[in-house]
Amino acid sequence: MYVDELKGRFLDYWVARAEGVSIAVPIEGALRYSSDPELAKPIIERERIYIGSICDAEFGNLSIASIGEPDGGHLPFAADCYCLGDNDLEAGLRCFVYSRYGPEVA
Repeated sequence: MYVDELKGRFLDYWVARAEGVSIAVPIEGALRYSSDPELAKPIIERERIYIGSICDAEFGNLSIASIGEPDGGHLPFAADCYCLGDNDLEAGLRCFVYSRYGPEVA
């Protein structure tokens, strides 16, 4: 599965794995990183993931996340990865998973 397709419990599962938490399968209601800012924000801050927003003509308003510091208010697109999401947590956590596993997880 591509990281940019991860949502909900599957995103939570891969974030947990990247954090070193043992979860056998993606369980609904387990660690809910993707919907709990108290779990997600410390990861996003620790990993120095910058989150902004874009408006795409086809997909509408999206959050975009990249690892690194913004340059003059712009996302650091020179970084190795950036990820989109329907909201800031989804984009930030996808970026975190991408930074650990690359663009695809199995």
